[in-house]
Amino acid sequence: MHTKPLSNYLIKKASGDQVYFDGQKLVDSLMRSGADEALANQILQAISMELHDGMLTSDIYTKAYRILQKQERKTAVNYRLKQAVLQLGPSGYPFEQFVGELFKARGFEVEVGKLVNGYSVRHELDVVATSEHKHIFVECKFHNYQGTKTNVKVPMYIRSRFDDLIRARHFNNELKETNTQGWIVTNTRFTSDAIKFGRDYGLTLLGWDYPSKGNLKDWIELENLHPLTCLSSITRKEKKQLLERGIVMCHDLYKRITEREHLPIKPRNLRACKRELRDFIE
Repeated sequence: MHTKPLSNYLIKKASGDQVYFDGQKLVDSLMRSGADEALANQILQAISMELHDGMLTSDIYTKAYRILQKQERKTAVNYRLKQAVLQLGPSGYPFEQFVGELFKARGFEVEVGKLVNGYSVRHELDVVATSEHKHIFVECKFHNYQGTKTNVKVPMYIRSRFDDLIRARHFNNELKETNTQGWIVTNTRFTSDAIKFGRDYGLTLLGWDYPSKGNLKDWIELENLHPLTCLSSITRKEKKQLLERGIVMCHDLYKRITEREHLPIKPRNLRACKRELRDFIE
């Protein structure tokens, strides 16, 4: 995920002085604010995605406390979360949109289903997440069944595509110095061979419980972002119709309900849905 250790990043204090980033200081400050050690380390993992040389210490701490505040507002909506993500099928497009929303929460600009020119051919990428200092190309592998694993053929194929994209950037003066990363995100698990290949060839793999810290489940819970398939107040048919409209996230559905947009939900279910959404969004 990183081209160098976190402690090698030079960040800027309010005085203008530059110091090396100390992750333990951030963890200690979060724990003094009431976070337990596990949560503080999860927040450090989240912040590390946006870390870059010259980043202001004030920005780092603001981002960290924003995430902590989300945790304090969380309720029991995390029930059946894994099953809810599995219900984003049968096509993988809602999952791609969902992954895009997770990157947006980390401060990235996001495009879903974008065509990008490589050195040899043009590639359609599931998610492209960009910031001033980082470009991330994401391949999403959605599975409808919990026991299905993403095997080594996927990172082998993605590596070849990523190499073609990187080679094209070597000839682009504006992009050749950009920190560009290739990611594979799945809602289930990777085989051990897939993990080893990804590690050996510089791909970032994100699965339901991989890596052990900062995995997909941690990310969803940390950002308090949930797919509408988590809801118990609407039927599976209504969820499917909403997904077909491109409505994937609970916060998006709540906004549309409060704006009185016509939605394929029965009136009684709509009232219950609004109450359920309000409990954990507001």
